[in-house]
Amino acid sequence: MENALIFIEKTVCGAFLPALLFLSGAVFLFRIAKHVFSPRFLVRNIKGGKKGSLASLWLALGGTLGVGNICGVCAAIYVGGAGCVFWIWVCAFLSAATKYAETVLAVHYRELDENGNACGGAPSYMKKGLGLKILPTAFCVLCIFTAFTMGNLTQISSASELIFNSIGIPKYVLALFFGAAVLILTLGKGRFITAFTSKSVPLLCCFYTAVCAVNIFVFRSNIAPVTRQIISEALTLRAGAGGFVAFITSPALRLGITRGVMSNEAGCGTAPIAYAADKDAEPLRSGILGTVEVLVDTLLLCTLTAYAVLLPGIPLTESSANTLIAVFSAVLGRAVANLVALSVGVFALASVSAWAFYSMSCAKYLHLGRRFNLIFAFFYSFTSVIACFISEGTVWTLADISVSAMAVINVLCVTLMFGTVKKLTENGFHEAHLYK
Repeated sequence: MENALIFIEKTVCGAFLPALLFLSGAVFLFRIAKHVFSPRFLVRNIKGGKKGSLASLWLALGGTLGVGNICGVCAAIYVGGAGCVFWIWVCAFLSAATKYAETVLAVHYRELDENGNACGGAPSYMKKGLGLKILPTAFCVLCIFTAFTMGNLTQISSASELIFNSIGIPKYVLALFFGAAVLILTLGKGRFITAFTSKSVPLLCCFYTAVCAVNIFVFRSNIAPVTRQIISEALTLRAGAGGFVAFITSPALRLGITRGVMSNEAGCGTAPIAYAADKDAEPLRSGILGTVEVLVDTLLLCTLTAYAVLLPGIPLTESSANTLIAVFSAVLGRAVANLVALSVGVFALASVSAWAFYSMSCAKYLHLGRRFNLIFAFFYSFTSVIACFISEGTVWTLADISVSAMAVINVLCVTLMFGTVKKLTENGFHEAHLYK
């Protein structure tokens, strides 16, 4: 079974997905970068942002920040080597442009439900922008499935493993805690989820950044050698005619791209659901916040994790939990390592909550009704319970497959709507009088 999953993962996440993400990201980056990354455009669209827009940002960050930035990066380096960090960086820049595009489309094509609440995301712009019917439905089904794999199993499995190895809390206790917490948050629907992520995510970001910064400062003399190692391993080509193919399908590139996508979810079409849920949101401002989300998530936290792990020179192990404990304990002591473990647990809950929100939004699109939300809440909670006892490797494989399938569908649709994104962006530039 596990060999079959690995084969499917390499097929779905192999050369095709990196090539697709590179192509679509490059198209958006080079054609609208002068607008999106213009300092005046950035300031205009971030300054004066409403409370609702920032709450959407924290909800989206709650879905992207988590064990993918921490345990996922460790696992990627262990399997693919330090070179995968370079491709995570490349993915971040290309993903920022893709996240901008999909967020602009999601807010532009958002709808109001029967209660007057805003909703939307990838299914809405696939239907209203491209006139598709089957693909939006397929996307919604994949999103609900991915919530159980990437959004729940990977988060809770890695977090519980880290807490168990670091603090020694029995897994059955962790299972009961996570199961109850997820049930409460999910039954509370968007209200509880938004309140939880808007308060926990900013504090956790600051804490984890500070811990990693201290670790990096202690081993600052190794920054240059580690950077050279990252670049050299990423760009090493095998000799012979098959060199390019070997390079494209290398573990470093594949894991760098898939972990980058799993980290910031750009191209997956999920985070735009959070921005579309704000009926007062503006397309361009939301798009800019989407780029900020990617830069914070991937360029900041993933890079901090990578350097914190690589700089001390501590051998990596198959268990990312043991690696993190060893790294943070070596410099800051076991007490701080325990706090990091607990923080990862809260990160995991934020991600699980955000994915529950995405799933319920997709269920609304599929007209599954309130009964589905109740059934979903209990099964989602039960998944958090069993995640504490599941092999970490199998969980990551399932997550790679499901999130990659979502990315393929969404990125193809977003690329087809490039003209709409470009027009909306240029109109915003004209309205702001930023053209000379």
